[in-house]
Amino acid sequence: MDTLLATAEAAARAGGRVLADRAGRLGAVRTKSSAVDMVTDVDIAAGVAVVRSILAADPAAHVIVEEPEVYGLSGVTQGELDDAEVWVIDPIDGTTSYIHGYPCYSVSVACLRDGRPVAGAVYNASRDEMNSAAEGLGATLDGAPMHPSSVATIPEALLVTGFPYDRTVTLDRQMAIFTRMIRQVHGIRRDGSAAIDLTLVACGRADGYWELALKPWDMAAGVIILREAGAVITDLSGADWTPATTDVVAGNPALHAEMLKLIAETSART
Repeated sequence: MDTLLATAEAAARAGGRVLADRAGRLGAVRTKSSAVDMVTDVDIAAGVAVVRSILAADPAAHVIVEEPEVYGLSGVTQGELDDAEVWVIDPIDGTTSYIHGYPCYSVSVACLRDGRPVAGAVYNASRDEMNSAAEGLGATLDGAPMHPSSVATIPEALLVTGFPYDRTVTLDRQMAIFTRMIRQVHGIRRDGSAAIDLTLVACGRADGYWELALKPWDMAAGVIILREAGAVITDLSGADWTPATTDVVAGNPALHAEMLKLIAETSART
């Protein structure tokens, strides 16, 4: 498993070097699902760098990348989430922040085996921090062990969240939860990178996290980091995370249970 961890870290750093080299030189900026869902030439270049790094370690690797242009440029075919082993990659998680020069964006790289994250790295490129984990080996931040906070109640907690690209029904659901949370919680932060948010909970800088309408590449590396750190991540009903999960709640076991309870109460009222 340590070989997979080394591959994940090396690939995430390879993508991070592209982000550093191309800062301020974005090239073309395009929209995808909506006017606020953007992709740049740097996303593509970073994706190619990540894939090539993985292929250098394992020429037969299967990969899934957020930006489909990466497949042709890397000379690989798209993998599937139900492959026996597949690497799931987000070349820039936090593209909007990167475009604006806001210091919160990351490269997320995870290896899934039979749908279960077994190794992953989230390179916080804006802070030059490596968050990583592998099954059974624990989670580390720049080599130091990571552990979640012990905060057990919402009024004591600093939470992190994000807002969906879908500004219709999904945003309405998120705002209903946000409104309930903000009336009780110690504080809420929104940074724009789900992958970083998950690592913030894993290392105790934040106490809990929830977000809706995410993709596997947003979360896969963060999931293994959270689990190995000792935190919990599920869907809004409390079911274990799978690659099909889109709405998530994370925190230490006690706070996670409190967040689930509040979210369930909110859903029952809307």
